[in-house]
Amino acid sequence: MTALLQLIEGKVRHGKRLGRTIGFPTANIATSASCIPTNGVYGVEVYLKNQLYNGVMNIGNRPTFNDGNHQTVEVHILDFQDSIYEEHMNVKIVFPIRPEKKFKSIEALIQQLQLDVQYARNQFKSKALRGVS
Repeated sequence: MTALLQLIEGKVRHGKRLGRTIGFPTANIATSASCIPTNGVYGVEVYLKNQLYNGVMNIGNRPTFNDGNHQTVEVHILDFQDSIYEEHMNVKIVFPIRPEKKFKSIEALIQQLQLDVQYARNQFKSKALRGVS
């Protein structure tokens, strides 16, 4: 998985709130970027309100939910609960996690998301220990 674009920016818009229902609320980014990276899951740094956060971003069509063939850009910010609708967000891709895929059930998706978040946490921790910015 190779990212074509390292920075995505846009406003946080209301989505279908599906992530919230499964324990992984996401910020849906309305971006005007014409060149979005390959569909998949990425570890990201989120710049929001002059603060830096770590997160996990999905770019794709959400095939497990089977809700249409439209591409979304969604970010789950780690350890974050604030309402940020209409806020401007910059998202820097730091590392790829996995390609997007369809899961057999919502439960299988949740299990994979838990693994994705743990992988991202480990990568960010390792990066911090190495002093990489």
